[in-house]
Amino acid sequence: MSLQWTLVASFLYIEIAFVILLLLPIISPTRWQLILKSRLVTGLASYARLYFNGILIALVFLLIDAIREITKHKTKQAHDQNTINMEQMKEFRAQRNFYISGTALILWFVLKRLIVLIQSFAQLKAENKAVLKQAESASKTARDLMDATKKDEIQAKKDNSEIEKELMIKQDEIKRLNKELETSKLDIEAMKRQSENLAKEYDNLSGEHSKLIKKLEQLEYQNQGETKKDN
Repeated sequence: MSLQWTLVASFLYIEIAFVILLLLPIISPTRWQLILKSRLVTGLASYARLYFNGILIALVFLLIDAIREITKHKTKQAHDQNTINMEQMKEFRAQRNFYISGTALILWFVLKRLIVLIQSFAQLKAENKAVLKQAESASKTARDLMDATKKDEIQAKKDNSEIEKELMIKQDEIKRLNKELETSKLDIEAMKRQSENLAKEYDNLSGEHSKLIKKLEQLEYQNQGETKKDN
């Protein structure tokens, strides 16, 4: 095997090993995401497109060369057995090189696709985790708000019941005061009537007293007149 095909075969083995490593469930996509975002890999990733396209072009040229070799050895015609055996051996090598380069080319695309899928899956997992955290936080906030609302409602009911009790007490007190006021009004009316009656009686007594004083004066005057006659 020539040097170039040895390198292609080695590259194929590295691809197979790396694909198997990517497919192992031991290393999670999150861990691969951390590895792929490391400083070293990030530095190499800046030239990833150049590396990919360069290796892709090289593998395509090698695949075309292998196809050309297969076609060349198939179309050759030999007459002696040694030549036929040599041509078959060269054709076998060309077919082997075709399979190596073709498999390496396919695995190159598979490898790139696997890395993209792993990165996407890790990103989706991180976003899902963030969304779950946000949902849990929102749910907790909603529960806290609901609890606070329930507490406020309970407190409001308690306050309302206390206010209603105080209102009932005040209403009872107002009723009592109204009754006392009515009673006081009645007492005042009675006192007014009594004072009016007393005033009338006083007036009557005053009139009687005036009459008596007049009679006493008349009697005194008569007594004085009779005393003068006797003298």
